Amino acid sequence: MITIPTSLIDRDDLSLMERALIPLIARHTQKWGDKPTDIDASTLAQSLRHTPREVIEALDTMVKKGILKTIRRKTAQGVMIYYTFAPIETITPMASTLTAAEYTDSSYFLNINNDAFEELHAFALELCDREGLRRDLFDDFTLYQRSKNNRSFDWCAEFERWVRRESASNTALVTRNQAPSDVKPSTEEFEMAQYFIRHLASIDPQFKEPFDVMSWAKQIQILIETGGYTLLDVKAVIDWLFSAKGDWFRPNVPDAYHLRKHFKRLIAHTRSFRDGKPRLPDGIDLFDLYEQM
Repeated sequence: MITIPTSLIDRDDLSLMERALIPLIARHTQKWGDKPTDIDASTLAQSLRHTPREVIEALDTMVKKGILKTIRRKTAQGVMIYYTFAPIETITPMASTLTAAEYTDSSYFLNINNDAFEELHAFALELCDREGLRRDLFDDFTLYQRSKNNRSFDWCAEFERWVRRESASNTALVTRNQAPSDVKPSTEEFEMAQYFIRHLASIDPQFKEPFDVMSWAKQIQILIETGGYTLLDVKAVIDWLFSAKGDWFRPNVPDAYHLRKHFKRLIAHTRSFRDGKPRLPDGIDLFDLYEQM
């Protein structure tokens, strides 16, 4: 038999998931004649037949409310977080108590200290803003890493990889949703596609001109209509790609689709060179100028 305090049952700030978890946690952690124990989120998720993410969200909320406390323990599978009931006197609607970790290793996401987490959070928000992504992407990232109990020695790099996957999935979604519209690419967009094709053909003797140039022009049209870029931006990027400065990235852009896919990165490089220090015009040698002086 287990006993649950009425002060916990009568709370009006509990969600349905939290109310389902309370007796389940009590069932596994409160045994007659034994000291209270703890339980992990995976076991609770299996018992409730819900995803670990949903369960972890509810458990974290109850920790913030002071209903539960966390215990970190090193196991054969790595460092795991376990949950148990907080002392009765600390259970208040606005309480927020966390126990100290029994084992600390900064390579584990669950155990990075507060300063490291704040740095990661600030880095993540800045990256999301720069890439034009939703800020709650960081919440998805943290919940996923916790549900998998993942670890890393560089969580900023892990979040960058997460952002790249998100950006790639968004690009694929936009491509699927943007079925060919009734409005055909303009003459200027078609000519810009041909301009790109001529550059590709000039460096590759085996390059075969695409049968459907209009599909390449369609990618240029999407860049201009949905990306907010101009034809001059597209031309500047193409010119940069086929210059000595952009030679290193050129193999990544074999067609118009990849031009659109990498355009945000390419335009950043193009503008950095354009807005850099003033340089001599093409064809003018600095040593020739010295000889004339």
